[in-house]
Amino acid sequence: MEDVNVIPAIILISYIILTLVIANMVLRKKMGSEHYLVAGRALPMFMVMAVVLGDWLGGGSTVGVCQRGYNEGIVGWIYPISIGIGLIVFSFTLAGAYRKLRAITIAEVAGKVFGTRTRITSAIVIGVAYFAVAITQLVAGGALLAPLLGIDKWLADLIAAVIFIAIITAGGLASIAAVNIVQCVVIYVGMLLGLFFSLALIGDGSAFAGISTLVDKLPASFWSFDSIAPVKLSGEVLATILSCFVAQAALTGVFAAKDEKAAISGTRLAGILIIPIGITFVLLGMCAKVYYGTALPFGLSAGPAMMLSLNPVIAGIALCGLFAAIISTGPLCFLAPTQILIRDIYTAYINPQASDKRILLYSRILGIVLVILGWILAVLVTNILGTLFWAFALRSGIAVILIMVAYLGSRRISENGAFWGLIIGVGVLIAWTMLGSPYQIHVAVPLVVVMVISILVISRFSRRKTELSQEVRDALYKGKN
Repeated sequence: MEDVNVIPAIILISYIILTLVIANMVLRKKMGSEHYLVAGRALPMFMVMAVVLGDWLGGGSTVGVCQRGYNEGIVGWIYPISIGIGLIVFSFTLAGAYRKLRAITIAEVAGKVFGTRTRITSAIVIGVAYFAVAITQLVAGGALLAPLLGIDKWLADLIAAVIFIAIITAGGLASIAAVNIVQCVVIYVGMLLGLFFSLALIGDGSAFAGISTLVDKLPASFWSFDSIAPVKLSGEVLATILSCFVAQAALTGVFAAKDEKAAISGTRLAGILIIPIGITFVLLGMCAKVYYGTALPFGLSAGPAMMLSLNPVIAGIALCGLFAAIISTGPLCFLAPTQILIRDIYTAYINPQASDKRILLYSRILGIVLVILGWILAVLVTNILGTLFWAFALRSGIAVILIMVAYLGSRRISENGAFWGLIIGVGVLIAWTMLGSPYQIHVAVPLVVVMVISILVISRFSRRKTELSQEVRDALYKGKN
């Protein structure tokens, strides 16, 4: 195994070095804090797409989906399908409004609509949720690097953390966007090659025969969405779709778009592109099930295991695609809480007069600290998709209040309704999680139901105290009846 890994390891290491070179090219340009956090609000459509898609094509959509394909079959495709639907719906609804508000964070948007309390609460909720998601990216990166390089997982996680830090500190969002253009191409090429040769491997040299092998050798449950309880599945779908409205890292691309058209088109294209790549990873996991059976070798997860069974050169290219997905998401996920802490806490309430130079310095320092803390906590996380769905449910509450005010009107959704509804929703999430998700009902379902009822009831008896600014009214309601 170790001899076979030499060529894939060399190819992957070379690719990582190339990635870091591209990221650090941004350092040649002088930039301020807004350039670091939102790329100077100048991203064209294809770079908006790269940021949005790069966030969602992470460890969950690759390593996690592949492993779920290995364990449960086609049901693993639900996750990327839900993301695609969520992004497309978002592009037709609130993407343009978000860009008009010229914000940097989702919490800032919530604050413009509902005031300071809701902004701070939203910042805490989204920051914690994104930090949890960021940790899963370190876990996914370590899971790939540890067996490939023959090192302990803690060291592999550390290497992934160092790579994340190098990209984040180079040039913030501008670096990430530039890197993600390359990543998206590598992801698609690597995964298509990986799937084609994996199917050929189990099909005795023919990819078409490999598809027949999957059908013949896998149980019927692997080709059905009934393998997971409907109440749990519906909650996962709901949480994922709602998360598309408040995914800070992905929506950084929307906030940084050069105009509304770029924001809308880039988001929609990302939604369209993620759906087909999902089935690629699911089928790759199913190939691993046929090839390895119930025991994956050397502590590998399904994706890396299947890839390392291929020709070393093909394996190296495919692994580059898998790792590209992880490093297209990880730095974004650590940049998101950095944006929140700087924009929604530090410059909003602690030091509003902070100089641009100081904001830039603190942004970089904070990004490094968060990655280091994430590395320390990464050893505790084992279930990538489970952690992601929990984090999605946590931030779904923010989506609920923003969607409700956009489509029910500010007169029906008051500041107190939004704030206390969000607090109640977080309470429901904590209680439902501690109870172990009774009846297999995903926590997103009771969270959304309770929040909607609470917001409407509280808003009925506690009317809005402050009218929306003209900027917010134009963003949310202009052109609507």
